[in-house]
Amino acid sequence: MNTPQVWDRHAINAEIRRRGMTLTGIALDAGLYASACRQGIIGMSRPGAEAIATALGIPFRELFPNSYSRGRHDEGKISRRADESGSAKVALILDGASGAP
Repeated sequence: MNTPQVWDRHAINAEIRRRGMTLTGIALDAGLYASACRQGIIGMSRPGAEAIATALGIPFRELFPNSYSRGRHDEGKISRRADESGSAKVALILDGASGAP
């Protein structure tokens, strides 16, 4: 029976070493600062984490299912409507008011 792979930082590091790569090398190849992937593996740099996932060829959400909050780009959600923003400037634009007293 095949159990699904659980990816924690130790398993990710082991897989990177197994493939003859380094975290610094992955970061530099991706055009990031040298410590980006070391930061990414502990949840401090999403670009670093994305570079690791790309280098390993494993989907980002499979490697880091809980480390990074899901944004609208991950879920296909849209942002709030402009008229719900609470911004006075937006309210003036939406109301068609000139803003002059």
